Amino acid sequence: MREGSLEAPTRHPIDWQSEAFYDEKACFDEMERIFDICHGCRRCVSLCQSFPTLFDLVDASETMEVDGVDRKDYMKVVDQCYLCDLCYLTKCPYVPPHEWNLDFPHVMLRAKAIAFKKGTETQFRDVQLASTDRNGKLAGIPVVVQTVNALSKNESARKLGESLIGVHREAWVLAARGSNSGQGWCPHTGQGCHFFHVLCELQRTRHRTGFDQNSGSQQDPLDTGRERSLLWDA
Repeated sequence: MREGSLEAPTRHPIDWQSEAFYDEKACFDEMERIFDICHGCRRCVSLCQSFPTLFDLVDASETMEVDGVDRKDYMKVVDQCYLCDLCYLTKCPYVPPHEWNLDFPHVMLRAKAIAFKKGTETQFRDVQLASTDRNGKLAGIPVVVQTVNALSKNESARKLGESLIGVHREAWVLAARGSNSGQGWCPHTGQGCHFFHVLCELQRTRHRTGFDQNSGSQQDPLDTGRERSLLWDA
């Protein structure tokens, strides 16, 4: 038996255009198989909230095994996965070429795709909030940007947003900004982002969590000798 994680994992392509990919029963069967392996290992408990959610469901079940977890609760685990891939790339010892062929992020992605295709009660909200480029362009228009930022701090507006689209009134919201000055280069946006595509979401905001790991120009991204705030106006 060859153990994964001792070498570069093998990533099998997703046949997302096939009808079988959207077979809900097959997807849930695969989730049950993977969850059972994860429950016996628990190595990824320190990663995203998907794993504590899964293990809490198992521990609270009558059998204290995955077979005691209601399949309706599987989506609670799926909802907590934001597809960072850390479990697959850095933690899991059962990824291919291991014979158990465990790919947690791919089955999460499959479950999300099936839920989206079926249509969920939050689908409209999810699509709108995921359209970050469109929203950023709209919120960056003069006058509109001031209005958006004011409404994001208004208690009545936040209550209305919670009732209409399900965004909690106390959820943290990034402040919009009206210009794109001070950005470097990114092959996706034409602006600066060497390690993470944080700019795809933050390029029009004023939040100080992004740092350029070098000078912000088209230089070697491994040159990390300098750090500077990349985007945000004072």
